[in-house]
Amino acid sequence: MLGLPWPTVVAQAQDPAPAATPAFDPRFGLVDSFVNTGEANAAGAGWTRVFFRWDVVQPAGPSDWKPTNVPDPLLEAEVAAGREIAAVLIGTPAWATESGLSTAVPPSEYWGDFVFKIATQYKGRIKHWIIWNQPDITDPASPSYTWAGTEADYYRLLKEAYLKIKSVDPAMQVHLAGLTYTWDSERNQAQYLTRLLDLIAADPEAAANNHFFDAASYHLYYNPRRMLEILTDARSILDAHGLGSKPIWLNETNAPPSDDTLEPLSGPAGVSVTLSEQSAFVIQAFALALAGGAERVAFNKLRNDNPHPESVEPYGLLRADNSRRPAFTAFQTVSTHFAGVAKTAWLQLGDVYLVTLDRSGQTTTVLWNTATAPTTFNLNAIAPQALLVDEAGNQQPITAENGIYTVDLPGATCSNGPADCFIGGAPRLVIEAGSPDGRVVQIPLVATPTLPAETPVETPPVESGTPTPEVQAPALPAAPPPPTLTPTPTAEILTALNSQEVNLTAPGDRPALAAALPNPGVGDTAAAEPITGSPLSTDIPPVTLATVLRPERIFWLFIIGLIVFTVTYGIQVAIWYRLRR
Repeated sequence: MLGLPWPTVVAQAQDPAPAATPAFDPRFGLVDSFVNTGEANAAGAGWTRVFFRWDVVQPAGPSDWKPTNVPDPLLEAEVAAGREIAAVLIGTPAWATESGLSTAVPPSEYWGDFVFKIATQYKGRIKHWIIWNQPDITDPASPSYTWAGTEADYYRLLKEAYLKIKSVDPAMQVHLAGLTYTWDSERNQAQYLTRLLDLIAADPEAAANNHFFDAASYHLYYNPRRMLEILTDARSILDAHGLGSKPIWLNETNAPPSDDTLEPLSGPAGVSVTLSEQSAFVIQAFALALAGGAERVAFNKLRNDNPHPESVEPYGLLRADNSRRPAFTAFQTVSTHFAGVAKTAWLQLGDVYLVTLDRSGQTTTVLWNTATAPTTFNLNAIAPQALLVDEAGNQQPITAENGIYTVDLPGATCSNGPADCFIGGAPRLVIEAGSPDGRVVQIPLVATPTLPAETPVETPPVESGTPTPEVQAPALPAAPPPPTLTPTPTAEILTALNSQEVNLTAPGDRPALAAALPNPGVGDTAAAEPITGSPLSTDIPPVTLATVLRPERIFWLFIIGLIVFTVTYGIQVAIWYRLRR
């Protein structure tokens, strides 16, 4: 359909697609899932993000109207699958600006007319609209550069879009452009979000109009622990402007691999990441993003282009030939075992990170090791039996011994060297029936972790073309899985787990944050400075009389008591002798 004539002047609203029952948790998404809807369904993606380029829809003038760069049948397939769509509006047509560049600031009247028409055309099918992309990148030489205007120019663009979209349907949601955060932090300057919100706060019309946006958006790559810090800071920026109720979406995340021999790089890699590290990253990033308060998270992206002009590294869960990378299975593990999460909490104990997901009747505890040496972690049990799941989805039943699960955690690969080790070792998931409230308090060895310095990363540029879609997925060979953990779970354990009702949080609801696991004295996403050193084993048994009165402790108590008795007796004898004289 691309390039065929389209009605001019005003786009007519299409009849809304029949409401689909959500088959997937809407919080876990894949960018450009329309290129292979079948595999997106297999992955369990609940939402997707697409680009609608203004310069494609209206290339010849304000009365021109062509199909978008994502054909309607592909979008209809996404809607029919139950996947929500968020659309980015971007790309100034050459006719709308003197420079003729797609990065130029457009006249408000032309921009507003386009936004109104596109929102009208997709009313009932697309609810979320993202206004532009990465305006915080200010270097025209960067391949990620998309916006030549100032913060004030962007605010005018945002305000016009918000008013036009809400006039079409007040239920539609307007999102700020995805921001990189790292662009400003690497330059030691105030965050773009801060500068933009300062402008909004100064507008007397803002308060009466929801401050002209419904959600903030970020694009964060490579370092899961850094994501937690960034999301926490973004929330503090919103709070400081009285906008703490605004949700934050993580619209892009990934750690693209550099060692895939089936789809080699097109040049030297800026950051070294193995296929197994990318797989571990998927689970760690989604877990910490939820713990950091992200309402939704999307992996960028489903499939690589061939060739892949967006970056030296091919990003996708699928290669260009539709074969699956190991990270595809890791995403399936997330969409399966994170689904229905109502509350999230996190804790760092030495070199081990724990993220606990309260799934309304089930608890998923995600654990991984940030040290290079393997370690063993003793997790206080909620239930007497559980499933142990690895990043490849392999499962085995485990039984608590004296109220403790012993979990072996592989060491981190650290393909960039130990000084720049930002992805932990392969994670493990412990899935139990019951609420996290039933867990004996895990003694916190640390509170707020010292997060590693961010790795300078060039954010992927906006793609100029449209990925070639495939509506139906072919039969695909699965990537070789990591070593199997051994047998599949017994029927009894599966029955016990599956009998627990899991309720999805309503789409759009902000995930509630529990007190930091499991220390109720720590805030929603707070925890304490790390201890010095990296113990290879963290043994934390429940506090009982047997654990308090250990033999070595009894010995030292006896010695101390003997010393106290001797000194006290000597003093008493001296006093008695003096009184006798």
